[in-house]
Amino acid sequence: MPAALPLPKISTNVRFAAARLLAPDLAAAWAERLFLTPPRPRYAESSALDLIDARAGSIEHKGRFIATWTWGARSPQGTPAVLLAHGWGGNAAQMRAFAYPLLSAGFRVVAYDQPAHGLSEGKLTALPDFADVLTAMAWRHGPVRAVVAHSLAGAAVALAAARGLPLAKAVLVAPPADLVGYSRRFARWHWFPEGVRRSMQTAIEERYGVRWEEIELSRLAPRLSSAALVIHDRNDRRVAWAQGASFARLWPGARLMSTERLGHRRILVDEGVTRAAADFIAGRSRVAERAVPALPSPAPLY
Repeated sequence: MPAALPLPKISTNVRFAAARLLAPDLAAAWAERLFLTPPRPRYAESSALDLIDARAGSIEHKGRFIATWTWGARSPQGTPAVLLAHGWGGNAAQMRAFAYPLLSAGFRVVAYDQPAHGLSEGKLTALPDFADVLTAMAWRHGPVRAVVAHSLAGAAVALAAARGLPLAKAVLVAPPADLVGYSRRFARWHWFPEGVRRSMQTAIEERYGVRWEEIELSRLAPRLSSAALVIHDRNDRRVAWAQGASFARLWPGARLMSTERLGHRRILVDEGVTRAAADFIAGRSRVAERAVPALPSPAPLY
């Protein structure tokens, strides 16, 4: 008998297209799981080697171990810390360029892999998890003066701060300002209609016990009091510069620093960006010292 022919591979988008017609509930369940599953790099362990000069550790959060790395003084007494929080699909090693400017400014520095990312445990995660872990890290490694957060972690900083996490400063690199808008772009990428997207959103809201409208920055902004610097590249193709500009306008008193030709990832290793972040947190830059009246629009540019 001839060997059986291999079955053709069916793309995720084609499966969604079939499921939305034959089993809408199944399509919504697939969409929810896909939305909550970060991309896993093939070599998560090798990226951790970039942090070999830091002290490795972990915390436990809701039954999952979260991998951590620390630079600077071993004793937290008298030495405030700055947390480095990577974004969706990233890892702690992406944030390491911020460590030495902050160490030179006299801070301890703590980076970590988000839940279901890098060496941290878990398969599914979302913005509320990012915010919860940020808060847990702050209490574990406090006193914490500030956080440097990339992409989705920037939105998590806003959520955690609005819920009461005390932060003096926040540096937010390429933060998204519109969660529902992102979910609609996600739906278009995967060929499922608005009805499936709404069902997916409802399922995620039920999973985390919070409505998306309650965690949009426009709703959180009145409760934000930390000084904030938003840094965003005009050529960012992952999170448009307009998102960061909107983020800066909504966060009371925030500053906006715009860069050119750095995109969404290279911005994390640019010396000008890492130095600006450290200077802002240390309060030694003109930007940190200059008094600018709160204007609704546009956010101050420099």
